[in-house]
Amino acid sequence: MQEMGISLIGHIITTFSFIGVAIYAFARQRYLHRTTRNSTVLFFIIIVISLVFAGINIFRFIYEISGGEEVNLTQNVDLVAQYSSIFVQSAFILILFANKIIIQPKNQAARVLAIGAHPDDIEIAAGAALSKMRDAGYQIYGLVMTAGEKGGNGDQRPSEARRGAEFLGLDEVEVHHFTDTRLAGETVEVIGVIEDMIARCQPDIIFTHSVHDLHQDHQTVYEATLRAARNTKTTILCYESPSVTQDFHPTYFVDVSKYVDIKIQAMRKHGDQKTKPYMKPDLVRGKLAYRGAQAKVDYAEAFEVARMVSAI
Repeated sequence: MQEMGISLIGHIITTFSFIGVAIYAFARQRYLHRTTRNSTVLFFIIIVISLVFAGINIFRFIYEISGGEEVNLTQNVDLVAQYSSIFVQSAFILILFANKIIIQPKNQAARVLAIGAHPDDIEIAAGAALSKMRDAGYQIYGLVMTAGEKGGNGDQRPSEARRGAEFLGLDEVEVHHFTDTRLAGETVEVIGVIEDMIARCQPDIIFTHSVHDLHQDHQTVYEATLRAARNTKTTILCYESPSVTQDFHPTYFVDVSKYVDIKIQAMRKHGDQKTKPYMKPDLVRGKLAYRGAQAKVDYAEAFEVARMVSAI
C-alpha cells in the first residue's frame, strides 16, 4: 500500500510537471519565437509531447487507484510514466539550447533607421536583418509613414506595426498618418518627418524602399529618404518589397539563416494583412532561399546600395 501511495504521488508530480512545461511554453511563446531557430516546430513538439506524457501519467494514476490488474502493457506504460519526466524534459532543454540563436555583439554597434511607407513594409522586407542587428547590439529605430488605411484597417494596422517592432526588438517606432497611396502629394512633409528622425537618432545605416518599386508610396519614401539624408554620412540600403520590379538588382546581402522563423513571426503580427499572398510563410522562405543562393548562404535578405559609407 505504501509503495502504491508513493507511485501515485510520483504520477501526480510528473503529470503536473508536464502540464507545467506546456503552460510555460504557451506563456513564453513570444520569447521562444524571437530567440530560437525552428521555433514553430519546436513549440508544437513541446506542447504535444508534454500533453501526451501528461496523459500517460493520468492513465496510470486512474488505473492504479481503480485497482486494475497489472499486465505487460500496463507495466510498460508504468515504466514510461516513471522515467519520462526527467529524460523528456532534459531532451526539451537540450533541443532548445541547440537551437538557441547566439550572435556575437559588435564592439561598435551602429544606429539604424528603418523607414517604411506602410505598417508591414519593414518586417516584410528587412525583418530578419533588423532582428539580427538588434541581437548584435545595434540601436534600431523604425519610421512608418501611413496607417495603411487603403490596404486594410487603418485603426488596427498602426498597433500591429508597434507589435511587430516590439517583437523584432526595435528601440522605438513612430507611426505617422499621412494619406495612404497619396504620399506624393505630401512629399515636403514626408521629407521633414524623415529629417527630424535622422536628426534625433543620428543613424549610421538607413533602410528604405527601392527606386525599382511600382508602388507610388514606396517611390515617394525612397526619394524623400535620399533628400532627407542628402547632407549626412549615412549608408543607405534599399530593401525588396513585394512590389519591386525585375530591375531590382541587389548587391548587398545579409545572411539571415538563423532568423527565418523570426521574420515570419514578425510578419504574423500584421494579422490584418494575413490573406495577402506575400504573407505566406512558404513564399517568404522561398524568396529568402533564392537570395541566399545568390549570396552562397542558406537564407539571405537582399538590398540595393544607394550609398555605402565606410568608417575605414
